[in-house]
Amino acid sequence: MPVQKLLLGFLLATAGCGGAHLFDADEVPTVEVGVGLRPLISWSPPEAYELNVYRGDRDGDGIGALWTARGPGGYENNLRAPVTYGVPPPDSEVAGAPPLEAGQTYTAVVVRKDPKGSGDGFFNTRHRYVGRRTFVAR
Repeated sequence: MPVQKLLLGFLLATAGCGGAHLFDADEVPTVEVGVGLRPLISWSPPEAYELNVYRGDRDGDGIGALWTARGPGGYENNLRAPVTYGVPPPDSEVAGAPPLEAGQTYTAVVVRKDPKGSGDGFFNTRHRYVGRRTFVAR
């Protein structure tokens, strides 16, 4: 019983630290993909941390991406929509990518970092907002 009281006290004490906030569905990117073998990929809200394009209908969660785009700078939402598939965004250190193959299925995944969260490690209150769109290249 004393361990339970200690744990409850710790949880109550840390609950007020860091200004935790609820998941905000309005921060989840709505992703749209244009037509072509180098389609325009856009999302709203228009700022994101990372865009990944995968072959197939699955989100690889950063692993096995056919192409990745990030904005300039650090670990922030510095990538602005829209982005043309395979064309590195201005001021980024991203490599280009070959055109997509007509008739093949791909998935575009946009990741936004939580603009309202704070803290690190155990006191991290950030959420990760992910939007996806599966499409067939034409």
